[in-house]
Amino acid sequence: MPRFPSSNARTRTQPSSSPSLSHSALPPPRKRLCAPSPYDRRSSAMDATIHAELIAVEAAFIQELAGGQFSQGFVERFLATLQRATEAVEGGALSIPTSHLLQTVLRRVSIVAGRLHADEAVATRLADEATDAAREVINRMGSQAFVSDQRSSLSPSPPGRSCRQMRHPPSPPSDLLLAPYRRWFLDHFAFPYLTAADK
Repeated sequence: MPRFPSSNARTRTQPSSSPSLSHSALPPPRKRLCAPSPYDRRSSAMDATIHAELIAVEAAFIQELAGGQFSQGFVERFLATLQRATEAVEGGALSIPTSHLLQTVLRRVSIVAGRLHADEAVATRLADEATDAAREVINRMGSQAFVSDQRSSLSPSPPGRSCRQMRHPPSPPSDLLLAPYRRWFLDHFAFPYLTAADK
């Protein structure tokens, strides 16, 4: 009867007839570069498009600002670009540089719009003050406010009345009335008058 080794006995592994292959002897597996998915291509194209649109919208904003008035076409274009950029950010399709550009453009537009709104409020207040001052002068002078100074200077004054005894004092020159507004305008605008190149 053949004798089998007991379970407690150590069995020796027989060497294989084939030579052992080590990992260092094998060439490393070639990494297979996967082609970008259609979503990646679409998101990168969207990122490039929105990046270009943001730059164009900011340039158009500066041109409209120099013109002094924002056209309806610019406003619609700006809002459409902002809507697309917001949807792309929420969908994760914008790169970090384009997201930073979006933040920068929004911050710059917000600063300029806030300043314009503040200047418009000041201009409205000054116009209201000028209207109130003119109304007060008209109420004080009555119907004489509408009499031409030239006609009154040509008409002979009644005998025995000097210029000091006239009904109303002569109105101050318009330069004195407009001096505070002219000073404010010059203080708040760098180049208020057209140069020879602008004409």
